Amino acid sequence: MERVIGVSWPRSGHHLLVRLLTLYFGEGFLYCDFYGGIENCCKKTPCKRRDVHLSKSHDFDLGMPQIARRKYLIQYRDFIPSVVSNFELHVRNGGADTLENFRVFAGTQFDSYRAFSEKWVQSDFAARQLVIEYDTLQSDPATTLARAVGWFQPDRDPDAARIDQAVARVDGERVERGRVTPLKGAGVHSARRIEDFRHYRPALFATLAAMRLTRPEVKAVFREELGRDPSPENLVNFQASASIDTLRRDLRASQEYIDRQGARDPDDDKGGT
Repeated sequence: MERVIGVSWPRSGHHLLVRLLTLYFGEGFLYCDFYGGIENCCKKTPCKRRDVHLSKSHDFDLGMPQIARRKYLIQYRDFIPSVVSNFELHVRNGGADTLENFRVFAGTQFDSYRAFSEKWVQSDFAARQLVIEYDTLQSDPATTLARAVGWFQPDRDPDAARIDQAVARVDGERVERGRVTPLKGAGVHSARRIEDFRHYRPALFATLAAMRLTRPEVKAVFREELGRDPSPENLVNFQASASIDTLRRDLRASQEYIDRQGARDPDDDKGGT
């Protein structure tokens, strides 16, 4: 069995896939969580232990190396369901369970999500690796597990009966209102509807789906054009601008920008003293 480096965006089904692989391969399959670690965990990426078949990383600092000739298993999820699920864990860890806190949390998470996607999903390096999207794992777990098994054992065909058995009896979990509820032996089950999330608001979620810019990008344009930061409550709306140029054009069309330009000392533009 080949050794594989796992890298995943949080709440993208990583532990579900690990449980499926463990059921398929049995006790001989050794996995290291990295963050919780295992006995004598080396805390290195790639893992230095020869007996570890799959290791985990979220690459939070984007410092994880992309090593040629090494196999990676990359997992990701659409931003909106992932941020809803991650917010539930944020609440579980003491975060305020309010609509405004969710707005701020989502805007901040998008910065990291975009960077992760650019490095691990959209890159040329990712195109040569096994990339698994959460919805595909949920909707077609047998085919997805077969692909993963083949990534570890490329020299043999996956056992269809063992795959079906693993999919049918794998443990699941439900994360809601800051609580994680184990679902023992439930098999792969569908995720909850986003519309059932208590802070769901159609207009807000349409804005989240349209986000393209990071918070630092928005703040930089505001400082250049208006000499100030955007108000925190409106930051997510500006992140949904189609591009930096679009945001800059919109700010320059604002009355605040026009007034600011009119208030400038004419000598500033002439190089006077």
